[in-house]
Formats: sequence, C-alpha cells, structure tokens
Amino acid sequence: MAKLYGAQKMVLQAIQNAQGETSNYIDDSKLTQATQIAMSDMRNWLLTLDQEEYIDLTLTNNGLSASITPKGRLTLGLFRPLPSTPAPEPSKSRSRTGREKALVIGISDYPPPIRKLPAVANDVREMAKLLSSDQGQFPSQNVRSLADGEATQKAILDVIEGTFSGVQADDAVFAYLAGHGEVVAGEYYFIAHDTTAQGIAINGVPLKRLKAAFDTSPSQRAFMWLDFCHSGGIIPRDFGTEPDDREVISRALEVVQGQGKLIIAACTPGQKAYESAVVGHGLFTDALLRGLKGEAANKGEVTINSLFDYIARQMGSDRQQPMMFGQMTGRVVLMHYA
Repeated sequence: MAKLYGAQKMVLQAIQNAQGETSNYIDDSKLTQATQIAMSDMRNWLLTLDQEEYIDLTLTNNGLSASITPKGRLTLGLFRPLPSTPAPEPSKSRSRTGREKALVIGISDYPPPIRKLPAVANDVREMAKLLSSDQGQFPSQNVRSLADGEATQKAILDVIEGTFSGVQADDAVFAYLAGHGEVVAGEYYFIAHDTTAQGIAINGVPLKRLKAAFDTSPSQRAFMWLDFCHSGGIIPRDFGTEPDDREVISRALEVVQGQGKLIIAACTPGQKAYESAVVGHGLFTDALLRGLKGEAANKGEVTINSLFDYIARQMGSDRQQPMMFGQMTGRVVLMHYA
C-alpha cells in the first residue's frame, strides 16, 4: 500500500466525515472548505487517491467529486462495511404452500353435429405443461387435465368442485376451461364431450355451477379462465329475443364472491370462430400462453394483473373482448423468470 502524506489522510478523513456511511459523492469545493487546502493541491491529491483506489472519483460540471472506498476507510482505521441493501424477502405472493392446484379442461373432438375445435387439444397439453414447469407456481403432481372423452359433464363438475373445495386460504388455484359454449333459455352452458345438441340444458355444464364452486372455495388466490367460444349455431336461436353471450356471461359472473378471486372470460357477441389454425390455439388462449411464457413478465415475474393487461392489449378489439370479474388484493405471481 502506497504511503500517504498527512494532508492526503486529512482529505480522506474529510470525505469520510462528509460522506458518513453512505456512498454519496462529495464535491471538492466542500473538501477545500473543510481542510483549508488549496483547490489545485486538492485536485492533484484526489487524482492520486483515485489512482490508488482509496476513493472513487467522478467529474461533474462543478469540478471533481469523490467518494471514499473500503480501502480508504481501512487506511484511516475506520473501515466498516458499507451498509448494503438487504435482499428482499420473498413476498407472500411468491411463496408456495405445496398445495397449489391447477386444472386444465379442453375439448377438441366433439361428436357430430357439434363442430370440432382442433386447436383446443394443443391448448390443454401446453397449458398443463407450462403450469407444472420449473417456472410455474404449481407442483406437477397437483396439475390435472381433462381432454376430449375424459371431459364429460359429470367428470367436469366433480373435478371442478373437488379442486376448488380441497384447498386452504393461501393456496393458489388455477382452473382453465376451453371448448364450446351455448346459451339456452337465458343460461350459459359449457359443452361437455357427452353433451348433445338437443339436450344442452340437461347434459351441458351450467356456468352457474362452475361459479358456485368457485365462490365457495376457501382459497383467496383463486383464478378461473374461461375460453368458451360460441358453438357456431348447433341449435337455432332468435337473436332478436335471445341475449348474446356477453350479456349472459356478464350476468352470471358479475358478482364474484370473496376477496382474492378472479374470473377471466373470453367471449364475443356473435357467432365467430375463436381459434386460429395459424397460431394453433384459440385466440384468447394464445395470448394467455404467450403471457405465461414470459411476454407478460414485469421484472421477471408474471402476475395476475400483468397477465390480464397483456391479454387485453394483445387481443382486445370489437371482435373479441376479454372480461375480468372479481377483485384481487396484492400481487399474485403465477410464473417466475428472474
């Protein structure tokens, strides 16, 4: 270590006194006032001290500014490690209880005369894989999927009710359903694999049953994603008297009971295709998947709010407007890419 002259040590001491235990830079004019050393000598010594790594030096419009380093503090016999910013503790929203549950339901291969939805099979496989990945919030053993023939009316109702009821308040629950939907007598139904075109009100899955299971769940971190595209007219309707999909869904979902619960629905007023052979997914689900894969990430985290905002920006239009019902207190992280 190079030998320091007494005046140089005085400069270090003056920087230390002015800086305290922060890392602030101190103007050389302030140091000249404290030490009564000529400005030209002060600047020469600052340059020397900087070269020897006793200080960090920066050039400003007003001259030179200095900040003492740990080496400089050590020279003065005053070394104490600079207070570091403690690493933030993981927020509650990022913690896992190990009981988080995810459920993915989708039907592609509808029996005739109900139109098939080829993209939905891809949606189910990719969604389940993504949620159970290392970046996901859900343990792989707690991610369940039902596809095509597995997704009967009874199986859907049983697994929905079991998933939402078998949790505690701090357990995250993520349920995703994709397939056809239909309005019958003012009620909205998800079309199960065994639902018949003539018996939707009997063997369809009532949206109000899904919502009842959601509402009564103990979870305060519950999310249900509904990608119900319209059935394409599998039963005749009079649009002059029958309310459209958005109106019926809004009526069924607009009052979500319990804090920490959100339902996100994708729907449009008319009979339009909601899937694309080009992207290989439903339009809503394509945006959902891309968001979960990181495009909706903010500082390495995909939260429920950042995800919905991303989806709304990607696809919000007159053709299809996603809708969100409920309220969420605080941040809930779904994916981690930090």
